[in-house]
Amino acid sequence: LVTGQKPNRLSIGECGLILVMGAGFAQFANMFVNMIGSFLNAEEYQETMSQLTDGKSMFFLIVCMGIIAPLAEEIVFRWLIYLRLRDYMRMGAAAVISGLIFGIYHGNLVQAVYASLLGIVFAYILDISGCLWSSVLLHMGANIWSLISPDLYTWIIARNPAAIVILFLILLMVMILGCFYFTKRVQGRSKRVI
Repeated sequence: LVTGQKPNRLSIGECGLILVMGAGFAQFANMFVNMIGSFLNAEEYQETMSQLTDGKSMFFLIVCMGIIAPLAEEIVFRWLIYLRLRDYMRMGAAAVISGLIFGIYHGNLVQAVYASLLGIVFAYILDISGCLWSSVLLHMGANIWSLISPDLYTWIIARNPAAIVILFLILLMVMILGCFYFTKRVQGRSKRVI
């Protein structure tokens, strides 16, 4: 991705697709962590998040946690660590190791599980998309979704509780179709080169 080949560019539509995929991956990783929450210390995580977010405007949180932090973390964990590991091992092993390092970096068990899962997915999408910016956009989509979804759920439930299921199904479809799309996109490019 970095040397030896021309990087793939993302269209505006593909950027939007990746942002929504990031939201979907965040949603389902959150659901998984909630399901195994009885084994994790969720109180410590809640205290940490409260300290980070209390008294701050949503705009500030989106800029800091939804844009700046994902860019910085992706430069370190995917662009440097994952891509360097991938030089020496298979993609799957490099994705798992860099994902685990990403999870440990977050400093508590709840976020370690959540961030490890997402770190593996971010590395996989980075690889199948062939574009460095895909992992940044996924991470931005995931973090922004995590910030806005509680208020969004409250708003949706007040109007039509069944709409939450539809929202989850849409996110699931976008995730699956996005992975198929980028896999086919890379396969199509490799066939043209041969």
